[in-house]
Amino acid sequence: MSLVLIGSRAMKLRLGSAMKRAPLDFDFVVSSRDEANAWIASNYDRVGGRRVYEENNGRKVIVEGDTMVEFDIAVPGSSDEMLIDLVKSDEETMETSFGMLPSLPILFAIKDSHKYKKFGSSLNNHFWKTAIDWHTMKRMGCVIEDSHKEFHKLREKESYATQAHPKLNVNKDEFFNEVHGVFYQFEHDSLHQAVKHLDKPAYIYYAKDDQPVFSDKAKFFACDPMIRYYGAIEEASVLGLERSILAHGTWAPKVAWTFALSKIASSITSGFFRKWVFENIFDILKMYPEDYVEKFNVGLKNGTVRLLAQ
Repeated sequence: MSLVLIGSRAMKLRLGSAMKRAPLDFDFVVSSRDEANAWIASNYDRVGGRRVYEENNGRKVIVEGDTMVEFDIAVPGSSDEMLIDLVKSDEETMETSFGMLPSLPILFAIKDSHKYKKFGSSLNNHFWKTAIDWHTMKRMGCVIEDSHKEFHKLREKESYATQAHPKLNVNKDEFFNEVHGVFYQFEHDSLHQAVKHLDKPAYIYYAKDDQPVFSDKAKFFACDPMIRYYGAIEEASVLGLERSILAHGTWAPKVAWTFALSKIASSITSGFFRKWVFENIFDILKMYPEDYVEKFNVGLKNGTVRLLAQ
């Protein structure tokens, strides 16, 4: 039998009280549909099953019930197949009544492989659960071990196979108006001027010469640490204004800003900046700028915030 328990229940068994949230479902990786069917036959009533259906061309089987259960069925050459092999050969694997329980390093490799994944939730709750889990495991010393790097690379490739990232090799107008696909009423740079914390917007301190969209990695890590934090805070402020406050105004400022921060740390940026924001996201959260909407309103009145040329 090749039943491998992953997801929140596996993490709870490995992390114990370090994991604060309660698992709500079961996630398994199996080598065949027959293995999924066998589990379902034995446990359907216990999970309050109501129906069973397939997704992803039969590669995922879902039991909808009081407790949701998902089975990812491994196919040749997939990371699921590699995962089963890793778990079977790992001396830290535990046999449980739920199936084989991977070691914490393997669970971390899985978590790390999709930490930037874009999900459909309006408030990006899946992102925050992932971020909390990742940071908890990181504090416990988890890293991608050498023996797991090939698996991690393949699973990462599969995770982001359908997720497009911004094209940064374009001019500024194309970047903001075409890549993000948002109608802008105000000049983007003027919003940065309005919400800045220092004498100039933080991103200017680490921008590449004559390339407004690009950031210079060497400059970014050479500048004062607070400038890096201000860079993330200001990006979330501008994004919160553009995507929520000014676009439809249905979210409170802190909700809009927090959601924008989650997008910066996942699906609308890439490279070293996204990585740094993700790794420091809970410190950044503590620095929420309560006055960013007020700063915009002041900027609008004094001419700092400018309308886009028609």
